[in-house]
Amino acid sequence: MTWTVGRKGFACLLAAAMLLAFGAARAGEQAERALAAARQLLDSGAVPRNASIRVAFKSGNIAALLGPELELQKEWEQRSGVMITAKVIPQQPALQNLKANPDVDLTVARTHEFPDLLEQGLVEDLTPMLKEFGFRIDGTPPQGFIRPRLQGYLGDKVVAIPADGDVLILYLRRDLLESPAERAAFRKAYGRDLAIPATWQEYDQLAEFFHRPQKGLYGTVEQRERDTAWMFWLPRYLGQGAPYRQLFDDRLKPLIDSPAGVAATESYVRTVRHSAPEILGDGKDYSYTTPIFMQGKAFSVIFTIAGAKLFNSSGSAVRGKFMAVPLPGNRVGGKVVRSNVPIYGNNLVVSSRGAQRKLAFLFTMWLTDPDNSLRTVGVRGGFTDPFRWNHLADQRIRDLYTQEALAVFAKEWPAALPPGTGLPGDGDYIAALNQNLWLAASGKVSASEAMRRTSHDWEAITQQHGRDKQASWLKIFNAGFAVSEPGAVSPK
Repeated sequence: MTWTVGRKGFACLLAAAMLLAFGAARAGEQAERALAAARQLLDSGAVPRNASIRVAFKSGNIAALLGPELELQKEWEQRSGVMITAKVIPQQPALQNLKANPDVDLTVARTHEFPDLLEQGLVEDLTPMLKEFGFRIDGTPPQGFIRPRLQGYLGDKVVAIPADGDVLILYLRRDLLESPAERAAFRKAYGRDLAIPATWQEYDQLAEFFHRPQKGLYGTVEQRERDTAWMFWLPRYLGQGAPYRQLFDDRLKPLIDSPAGVAATESYVRTVRHSAPEILGDGKDYSYTTPIFMQGKAFSVIFTIAGAKLFNSSGSAVRGKFMAVPLPGNRVGGKVVRSNVPIYGNNLVVSSRGAQRKLAFLFTMWLTDPDNSLRTVGVRGGFTDPFRWNHLADQRIRDLYTQEALAVFAKEWPAALPPGTGLPGDGDYIAALNQNLWLAASGKVSASEAMRRTSHDWEAITQQHGRDKQASWLKIFNAGFAVSEPGAVSPK
């Protein structure tokens, strides 16, 4: 098995989603059930009449999750009788935000943060509430979540309700790629046709060829700032083996100080030579890279599906000139092995210390209903991206993101693997990796030295947490790689 798209079967699922988007399931059923349950809690006296759900969202999530002009919040309050008190939290890990806000009922977390949040008892296991109120986190088209187990589960526990979709996509300048003059020049330089890259090596060649800073064009503006380094290294590393390359062995010995780890790091580092001069600067994340591509000053960028919404906007210089394509891969045993991971992505988690945990859960189910979630994804300036099958079929969403980009987005989900390390202390493991990748990208250490240092740092973190305990968590995490769901390909 390889973690590549099972194209025939997946195409059938996608077609079913697009043809039956609002037919097979009763639209709004999940939302109505959540409202009825909330009113029952009030009527029975299980929660006080003046109960308020305290939500804490990042500034980029407010418009999507509560609606433009708070229209979703107002509708929930009017129909349920339950008020919402909202606050804005910093762009920092959910672990820090939950510790700093013990009175919060509901907030957002990224998939790789689940082990720390669950291990430290900061979020609820939602499995009992799903059973109590009769909900399922379903992945079946035409309206189910695209990858519910990947985004919502840790082992057999439901840690979060999916509320965003952020796998990586490669964006290229279609006009340059299809230019007869560029095609002739590329063939003369490299002895092959100018085409969509199948491998990371081919992607590097494209970045090199189109890097013309003297003419205001960079080969790529793929992120290289320190804090998000892991997001762009991990797909390169996981694809070094079939079905995927593990980060640790069963006893938590790091496997990255190896030819596979060095090769992934060298691929990660090579793009710096063909990028914007400030690409390594702290804070130069997508807020720095995507405008450069949007202004027509780069040939390529790697970002989430949100990039398509930006690049397709009326003020974009590349509107109608860009294309979305799958991430490249690595040749392993004569085949190209591709992988992807959900990177940002804001899933909804219920705080274990909140006073209104059940109401927070019910609001979450109301918000992520197939119909209501279309309203969160459809916010033009919002940061919530498609995460249900019916989102891919809705014409408003297709007009925002382009049909082509959504089709690529859908096909990237089968290649998506669980992100991060899957271990308590994930933030520390990732911080060590990020720092050493940044040193390598800055030319301060070699790729092999970066992997040696990271391996040493990881061993120290494992010892701190306890090897046996970490091994038990790793077993749970690795089981997630083998889970079969509609948007995934299972190992055979």
